[in-house]
Amino acid sequence: MTQQTVNYRINNTPINMTLLNQETPQTITQCLPVLNTHAKEVNNPLIFKLNNSFTDNKEIINNTKTLTNSAGLQAGGFVSINHVVSIILAQEKHKVERNEITEGTYRMTKVRLETHIADFFNDTDLCSINMGSIQRFIDFLSDQDLSTPTIVGYIAQVRKVLRYLVEQEHIAQMPLFPKMKVTQKPRGAFTVTEYAAILRQSKTLRRHVFHWDKPDTRFHIKPEYRSMPLEMNWLIRFMVYTFLRPGDVRQLKNKHIEIISGKFNYLRLTPPEIKRHKSPTVSLPQAVNIYKTLLAHQTAKGFGKPDDYVFFPEEKNRLRCLNTIGWLFNWIMNTLGIKAGPHGADRSFYSLRHTAITFRLIFDGNIDLLTLARNARTSVEMIEKFYASTLSAEMNISLLHSKRRA
Repeated sequence: MTQQTVNYRINNTPINMTLLNQETPQTITQCLPVLNTHAKEVNNPLIFKLNNSFTDNKEIINNTKTLTNSAGLQAGGFVSINHVVSIILAQEKHKVERNEITEGTYRMTKVRLETHIADFFNDTDLCSINMGSIQRFIDFLSDQDLSTPTIVGYIAQVRKVLRYLVEQEHIAQMPLFPKMKVTQKPRGAFTVTEYAAILRQSKTLRRHVFHWDKPDTRFHIKPEYRSMPLEMNWLIRFMVYTFLRPGDVRQLKNKHIEIISGKFNYLRLTPPEIKRHKSPTVSLPQAVNIYKTLLAHQTAKGFGKPDDYVFFPEEKNRLRCLNTIGWLFNWIMNTLGIKAGPHGADRSFYSLRHTAITFRLIFDGNIDLLTLARNARTSVEMIEKFYASTLSAEMNISLLHSKRRA
């Protein structure tokens, strides 16, 4: 037996409720809906579907859309980028609360939406965006000397804006997007010779004070860090022996580290989640003595407790701490003249992570990429794209130098 939906439409006709009450049995009147006796106040008819448990009131739906689309989103009117950005950011904030995205991802989205995107489309009705206006936005970003991967990130946010407009039925479909060829440029790693020079220079600069040569501008580095801190050398080596990201160092506390002794000596690290990775990792053996030395040094200064940060625990502003570390490392590279790599790639404190992974690829023979990727809290795809593809010849140096046996 098929089930049919029967719609009953109630006409907006004035009814004499007194007569109805006199001539209609009570059992029937209890089942009738309450009607407004003034027909002119009813803009839309009520529709009852026997198969549904709710009343589909078109007027309520229209009012809801009007509320949602207010403040610059009225149907047929000017669609403001600022209002759409505020709605999208509110949605993204809820994703953070649901642990769907990280706080860092939210901040990146916020920066991109509120800066170049909001500036460029400030006077534009978003309903009029087409491929031509998107291409002009790409050209605008290129004029800001942004890299192609960064521009692709901005375009992803533009897609998010337009997708919202499609959902709200302000535009019928997404416009076409220009094709972009993305060339990945990983941060350059250091060679063994450069890495050794960095370690030596981090000790040499302890005896020097950095002099700011721009007196008309404010120098943001605290006086105690204008001579190379003792622990900077330990930090550089710790990075290479643990595969950590700079963001890990910023959050790393003593309670996140466990010293494992036995057949294998290593550190088990469980830093806070970063880039959706939260599994523990293990260090190389050399990291154990570095951490023990560092812990003794911090304990002598009154730190070293489980909730104390491992590096620069006296700096409570961890973002400032990370900025200071980056500045100190740039100081080392600039004095050595190795800030730029052989192919012009800009190098930073993050390059130590790339150095750690490339060293394992070069010196550990036929290391399993899956094991390396998981321990570095990344993916095999990233290893192959940014590291293995550029080191294939050096990784097989033993085969290239080998002699065929008779």
